[in-house]
Parts: sequence; structure tokens; C-alpha cells
Amino acid sequence: MPEKSLKRSINFSPETLKALDTLAAKNSTTTSELVRQYVEKGLSIEGYSQDIDFIARIVRQELMAVYHLEDIKAVVEQQTNRIAKMHMKSGKIDAAAFFLLIKVLMNIAHEGSEDQFDQMLNEAVTLGVDYMQKKDFQINSFLQDTDNLRRLADKL
Repeated sequence: MPEKSLKRSINFSPETLKALDTLAAKNSTTTSELVRQYVEKGLSIEGYSQDIDFIARIVRQELMAVYHLEDIKAVVEQQTNRIAKMHMKSGKIDAAAFFLLIKVLMNIAHEGSEDQFDQMLNEAVTLGVDYMQKKDFQINSFLQDTDNLRRLADKL
């Protein structure tokens, strides 16, 4: 058995009432039915919005119960420190290789003058700095261009 409808009196501005009447006629319905549809739709949207807020609060609470912010910070800090130490090790071995290469070149390069060697070393460092300033997306194409690498090495 359908629920009994209750009557309410609602006041509209003349412009709003005219727009409702026009829209109701266009949709082949009554103005009352159109207003009821809008009210029901508005109530469902408001209810949906409240449900979303409620669900979001529950999800946030559950996440915070499982993942405590301090625990996350501790893990991130531990991993950051680990990466920093690895980076330092890599830097140390790179520096050692660099100076070993200089020593090997000094032992091999008896033909040139000290000024020529210093110039070669200076240009090598300049190329190294240029390489380090390249963006990630530039590195692969730079290293794959063997003709350019040979030209740069020949300048040394």
C-alpha cells in the first residue's frame, strides 16, 4: 500500500515558477512532479555526500590504525640513510678510480709536457662536469653516440 503523500506549500519567485512550468511542459509532466523529482534528487545527492564523508573517515581511521605516521617516517628515514651511505660508497670508489687513472696516465704519458698533461686533465674534468649536468633522459643518447664520444676523447 503506497505511503500517503503530505502536502506542503512552497513559495517560488515568478521567474522560477515560470521556468519550472516551462520545463515541466517540455518533459510532459506536471510542475508538482518535476519539483518532487528535484527534491528527491537533491536529498539523494546530500545523502550520498554524507555517505562519502563517512566512508572517507572510516578509511582514514583504518589506514592510520595500520600505518602509523611515525612508523612510516622511521622506515623512510632508514631507507634514505641507506641510500645516502650507498651513494657515498659509490662516490669514494669513483674518486679512487679517477685518481688511479690520473696516476696511470702520468706513468704512461712521458712524451708530453707537464702543461699538456695538466690541460688534458683539466679538459677531462670539464667533460665530467658537463656529463654530470645532463638530464637523465639525455644520458642514454649521449653514451650511445660513439662518434661524439670519440671526438670528445680526441680533444683530450
